[in-house]
Amino acid sequence: MKRAVLPLFLLLSLIMPMLPTRASAQTIPNWAVGVSYSVGSLVMYQGVEYQALQANVSEAGWDPIDAPALWQKVGSGSSCTTIPSTPTGLTASGTTSSSTNLSWSAVSSPTGCSVSYKVLQGATSIAAPTTTSDAVTGLSASTTYSFAVEATDAAGTSAASPAVNVTTLAGSGGGGGTCGTAWSATAVYTAGMTASLGGQNYVANYWTQNQSPATNSGGAGSGLPWTATGACSSCTTVPSVPTGLAASGTTSSGTNLSWTADTTPTGCTVSYKVLQGGTSIATPTTPSDAVSGLTPSTTYSFTVEATDSAGTSAASSALNVKTSASSCTTKPSAPTGLTASGATSSTANISWTAVSAPSGCTVSYSISGGPSTLTSTTASDVESGLAPSTTYTFTVAATDYAGTSPGTSVNVTTTAPSTLIVGGWFEEWSIYYAGYNIANMQTNGVADKLTHLFYAFSGLTAPTSATAACVIADSYADYQKLGVPQVTGPYSGAGGVYGNFGAIQQLKAAHPNLKTIISIGGANAAAVTAFTTAASTAAGRTALASSCINIFIQGNIASGITAPGLFDGINIDWEFPTPTDTTNFTALLTEFRRQLTALSATTGKTYQLTFDAPAGPSDANNPGGFDTIDIPGTFAQSDFVTIDGYNYAGDWKLATNDASPIYDDAADPLNGTGNTIDATVNYYLAKGVPAYKYTMGFPAYGAGWTGGLNSTNCGEYQNATAVSPVPNANGAGVCSTGNNQSSPAAGCDTLLTNGLATYGTIKNLLSNGYTACYDSTRIATSAFNPTTQTVFSYDDATSIAAKATYIKAHGLGGGYVWAVKDDDANGTIVKSLAAGLNP
Repeated sequence: MKRAVLPLFLLLSLIMPMLPTRASAQTIPNWAVGVSYSVGSLVMYQGVEYQALQANVSEAGWDPIDAPALWQKVGSGSSCTTIPSTPTGLTASGTTSSSTNLSWSAVSSPTGCSVSYKVLQGATSIAAPTTTSDAVTGLSASTTYSFAVEATDAAGTSAASPAVNVTTLAGSGGGGGTCGTAWSATAVYTAGMTASLGGQNYVANYWTQNQSPATNSGGAGSGLPWTATGACSSCTTVPSVPTGLAASGTTSSGTNLSWTADTTPTGCTVSYKVLQGGTSIATPTTPSDAVSGLTPSTTYSFTVEATDSAGTSAASSALNVKTSASSCTTKPSAPTGLTASGATSSTANISWTAVSAPSGCTVSYSISGGPSTLTSTTASDVESGLAPSTTYTFTVAATDYAGTSPGTSVNVTTTAPSTLIVGGWFEEWSIYYAGYNIANMQTNGVADKLTHLFYAFSGLTAPTSATAACVIADSYADYQKLGVPQVTGPYSGAGGVYGNFGAIQQLKAAHPNLKTIISIGGANAAAVTAFTTAASTAAGRTALASSCINIFIQGNIASGITAPGLFDGINIDWEFPTPTDTTNFTALLTEFRRQLTALSATTGKTYQLTFDAPAGPSDANNPGGFDTIDIPGTFAQSDFVTIDGYNYAGDWKLATNDASPIYDDAADPLNGTGNTIDATVNYYLAKGVPAYKYTMGFPAYGAGWTGGLNSTNCGEYQNATAVSPVPNANGAGVCSTGNNQSSPAAGCDTLLTNGLATYGTIKNLLSNGYTACYDSTRIATSAFNPTTQTVFSYDDATSIAAKATYIKAHGLGGGYVWAVKDDDANGTIVKSLAAGLNP
């Protein structure tokens, strides 16, 4: 089932009449004195593209810089439209205790572009050279670092290169290792002089006296007098090998080790490493260690090493120790009194009567049945990481050295999530003909009701070889357009971001719990081709995930344009993988999840991953369906999945029917064919999908037909002669230009597509000859006009309330609306969904 999005050619034809053409710098005339400019005219001035805000005659002093009231900056004017390729050949050389030299192969500059680079240490950008090398300084001695490089130009930033790991040397002198001359409060230091203090070497940035390096170090350019260059020590001698290793007081589970204290080299502090079978198990500072947790009647081999800042000695001679036999010969009885309490959507408390330990035994417990098997030494435990609305059978067994008891079980059902998902999709092209902005959601209260805002869409580059990358689909709408209505007060353009992205930043500031998700792809052939190609190889999957995360999660929008934290997650909208893509699609989601998890380890934030799943099976017309994806594998990688709850009927057939019904109806000619939401839900749940990950789609638009229809079944289950024409948005009459997206007349329904109408328009139709009919059997609403013999199938507050009840009764994760611009001015569809799910 395809989501109702405009085809690419249709979208472009909509956008182009509303905008100045995004032409290259060579095709936009330079501003000139004495030329008359009309509203919307584009000019170049000092390398920057401007748009006229009002009619004017350019005279002296009326240029875009001196007359900002007349002109709006709309772009850089750059002819660079291609993101550079990923750098290769990254190597390190000349590594010292505090620095290394990185170099890489030059990236070919795309036509009209100037390429620079970003050097990443871990996930953090540390330099932006314009050449293919960088000297990295300020590193710590004996430390491993990971470096990567990205290439960037005016069109955007490439994926990161493969990482190179560099381990700095132990070092000496001012770069770490041996301490330099001790710092003196009375000494005068000038730039480049070194000193040491508190086990740290420093270098002076400029003339300084009586300014302690410990509290005045910030690096070159920081304004502070000192830069730390690495830890240091006056210790230069590795300790000798420990001797005299012996054991005493050995029991069935432990032993006491001791050895002769090592003679400490001058300037050194000696500690020890105790090794059990070659593995370090303790690092005492004294020549003894109590080893515990051993198994009875077992022989262990122990050695000891001595270590200081200069290095580690060889291991001592090995000592074999055999533990004594256990006095525990009786396994425990089964736990009794097992009960569960306090279940939430993700946790449950279980407790039981403590088992009496047999003579000589120590009892512990194992708890199985949850996400993992847990152990406890007490007679209770909190089970966490559970799925909402799910029944678990927890089994508790008692264990001692002699064995494990039979298990005792209890069933626990977690509750539904305290807050269900209420999502809304915002199309970037909403700001054009529809005139719907991010700010509309704030002013009409919709933003207060949403838990998730999906932004459609990220573009995808045409694949070359086996790679594809995320790209900004419409830079003007996304982050360049000035004058976009703001959410709260004036906006400064932080990070150089304006347009929709700037408004999203404001919306998130006003609603800190709102999660924003970038949707990648959409229902167009180019996106499908890019997904298919990129997902077919490990390199393609890695590159695609890296590029999408770099732009939208890390916020590297374009050269000099940054918006970290703009999006909290990614939605993969591949509509839809075919049988040859099944394994690759799962692998693609796995790679996205891997990279998002790795980023979380760096930032401490969690990122959500979702995908849009088909609502029906594959067929001759649609080779991708819910039978062509690995449902368990893909859902396992996802926090939740968006599944369309609409388009069960539409303009591809002239037989009228409900487009988004929950249930079947015996009177329906399609009864039993699975064209219902309930059939889709049951299919996924039967495949083992966790119910809380199923998120149901709600349309904010309706499907319509006309001609040859009567009021029986409110116009449904009949054969129309045509799909409905485009109505006027006020509900009176039809659009004079009809299905003409290239130059639509003012006042038409904003979808501008025969066979469709927004809920905002359908609501107005009810005051212009249409009567609403609610089918409580199917949970579906339609509106019929007997005069024009036209019917629309859609959702309203009544059907949405019933569907919300269905969602909660089945333990589903929530719902989402496509699309917020198609709702009425008050946001009735979104608010009705929110009222049903999160009253």
